[in-house]
Amino acid sequence: MLETTKVCGGRIEERVCEDMISALPEDLLVNILKYVPTKDAVATMVLSKQWRFIWTMLPKLVYKENNLDKSKKSVWWFLDKSLQLHKAHVLQFLLIQLGPQCPSDADVGKCVAKAVDRRVAVLILELLWSADPVSLPNSLYSCATLEVLYLSHKILVDVPCTARLQSLTVLILRCVVYKNDESLDRLLSGCPVLKLIIVKRIKDDNVKRFTVKVPSLLVFKYEYYDHLDIPYSDGEEDSEVEEDSDVEGDSDVEEDSDVEEDSGRGLVIDTPALTGFKFTDYSGDSCSIEHTPCFEQAYIDVGGNFPDMDNFLRSFSSISFLKMDLTNEMIRCCKTIKFPRLTVCRICPWNSDWMDSLVPFLENTPKLKSLIVDYHSVVSQRLTNKPPMASASWSETGYTPECLSSSLEKFELIDYTGREEELELVEYILSNSGILETATISMRPLPDLNLKDKDAMMKKLKDIPRVSGTSQLVFKN
Repeated sequence: MLETTKVCGGRIEERVCEDMISALPEDLLVNILKYVPTKDAVATMVLSKQWRFIWTMLPKLVYKENNLDKSKKSVWWFLDKSLQLHKAHVLQFLLIQLGPQCPSDADVGKCVAKAVDRRVAVLILELLWSADPVSLPNSLYSCATLEVLYLSHKILVDVPCTARLQSLTVLILRCVVYKNDESLDRLLSGCPVLKLIIVKRIKDDNVKRFTVKVPSLLVFKYEYYDHLDIPYSDGEEDSEVEEDSDVEGDSDVEEDSDVEEDSGRGLVIDTPALTGFKFTDYSGDSCSIEHTPCFEQAYIDVGGNFPDMDNFLRSFSSISFLKMDLTNEMIRCCKTIKFPRLTVCRICPWNSDWMDSLVPFLENTPKLKSLIVDYHSVVSQRLTNKPPMASASWSETGYTPECLSSSLEKFELIDYTGREEELELVEYILSNSGILETATISMRPLPDLNLKDKDAMMKKLKDIPRVSGTSQLVFKN
């Protein structure tokens, strides 16, 4: 490379500068390009003859639409041409995201087939275009090297009888449609080492009985709204198991006391090794859990018309971590179900009389160590700004639950506003928890709350007598 410099006397001198990067071994240059966007990596081909084919050996390719500017040309044209030039024997990671600007005749199946031929390990395919759902090549469903498969939106899951994904450990299906129930069954039965499944269903996805029979499965996340008009937003909730999640819903959901006749639709879970379960369902379909799994963690958020709630909740009686978005029916059932192993419980109250059932519930959790009451996660409350109400006698039971005197160490109330019911709840916990270590109160930011009022709210809480002499009261904004 030539560098021009001006020296004393106005004389111009040219000298050759050493290109240290180009002197590196080819495999190291490929490794460097792995950490830059695919489009920039391809652009390095114009630097010199040595760089011309470096990018073609990349083991990772990412193609994403510019969703901020829909008027721009689709990434499909760049994807189609660059993938034809790609020469690497192994393509470990391929991400393709196509949006509305993508031409409807784009041959995505050809790209998938090429990835399979290159022994792809991670395939992420998201089709947000306006075309009809497309089938993928049969070779995808017998790819021996595939470890992670993510299919999203305009994809028709049409699985052949020969399906066998012997290395697949993670399967994510978001808002796709299926050819039929049997196609889903063939897909799951052909995954002998599957550990994580994440499903987000849409209405009319062609599956009546969503059966998950996977002996190796450890974690299952399932989300289905069906009749509610809820936007299917893309989030980062799919790559790993999370205990907390906000649910975007309708504030006018009403609990229906009339259970509809069984339509045969529903979710069937037969996964004896399952330890983690996240279940969000507002469809009104049934859920059958067979061969009770070894549940350790569960998050349950269901609509008021969920059938056979009592039998469903009893499947989680041996669980150690439980998060529930409470409905009136759930509350009634929890009063009669014992949770002998439950140590951590997070409650997200809806507009219900949940506090009237709190004491009987605590009586059924003798080993509870941590109790979290989260008003912030409640959809109806966030939209109406009116938290659930409690009766005046909710704590007048005449007895103290065993967990309060012998096991409860941490209590947290999220989105505290100073309501009388909230103050009573904190007072009940502090005055009855014998070995409590910390009570954390997260204050909700209120537009009309000045510093003086906030200090008054905190003083009321500090003045509450505590039976545990070592407990600490912690405030968060």
